[in-house]
Amino acid sequence: MQHAIFLAEKIAALGGKPTTQPSQHKSPKEVKAMLKYDLQLEREAIQNYTERARQAEEAGEAGLKVKLEELIVDETAHAEQLERILKGM
Repeated sequence: MQHAIFLAEKIAALGGKPTTQPSQHKSPKEVKAMLKYDLQLEREAIQNYTERARQAEEAGEAGLKVKLEELIVDETAHAEQLERILKGM
C-alpha cells in the first residue's frame, strides 16, 4: 500500500493523474497456486519498477530513480522469500 501511495503522489506531483481503479487479479484456491501467482506478480512489479527507474533517470529525476530502486529491493526480497517457501513445499 505504501508503494501505491508514494507512486500516486509522485504521479500527481509530475502533473499526471493516478488511476484509482485497482487491477483485477486471479484468486487461486490452492495455497501453492496462490504463492506461485504472488511470485509472478512480484516479478512483474520488479520489471515495471526497473523500467520506470530507467525512465526516471532519462528524465533527470534522480530522487525518483533512487526511490524506485528501493522499491525494486523490496520486491526482490519478497520474490526471494516466496521462492524459498515454494521450494520447501
